[in-house]
Amino acid sequence: MNYTGTRFSKSEGVLVELDEAVDRFGPDALRYFLLREVPWDSDGNFSWERFDTRYTSELADGYGNLASRVLAMIVKYRGGVIPDRSESMSLDTLGLEKVRTYVDYMDNHLLHLGAQTTWELVSRANGFIEEQAPWRLAREGADDRLDAVLAALARCVGRISLMASPFLPNKTRQLWERMAPRRPFDEARLEDLERLDLQGAKVSKLSPLFPKQA
Repeated sequence: MNYTGTRFSKSEGVLVELDEAVDRFGPDALRYFLLREVPWDSDGNFSWERFDTRYTSELADGYGNLASRVLAMIVKYRGGVIPDRSESMSLDTLGLEKVRTYVDYMDNHLLHLGAQTTWELVSRANGFIEEQAPWRLAREGADDRLDAVLAALARCVGRISLMASPFLPNKTRQLWERMAPRRPFDEARLEDLERLDLQGAKVSKLSPLFPKQA
């Protein structure tokens, strides 16, 4: 493990204090960064700048923003109840493809690639929101389409949360419990992602999972 290109060495004064790294964004963020950044079988490179960048772009603006937007829209447009719509959308198709790729990577101990695959789905889900524009569907009274979009987004957030749980165990539990699935977080399994059923679950708005620094 290197620090800005120089191998860590206590005797040479090249080090990062664990408490300082944890205090920066919390233990989940540090765990995510290390597993995302450092392959188990090779060296990685740590820098505060890269840590900050991943936190902001992938956690705060990526997963955290996605979760907040989806729950807020379900609360705003459907009274906090995930719509009873199970038909598959393009986001479901991609989600299942990513799950299978993720499982292959994780089974082969390629955790950094498992994380990368998960965040590819995060990025696509945020793009899906912009393309489908639930706020426009609500304004136009396109209720059936809005239900389908919100249900697909809820399933996607559920899938992402289980896929991300090895990297963010505390934050994913917090979100999973807020979405009130029928199966407790500790009993959820990757097999559940094939036919994830969240319809009818009651959700509530979520405080930022990954607050940005002032």
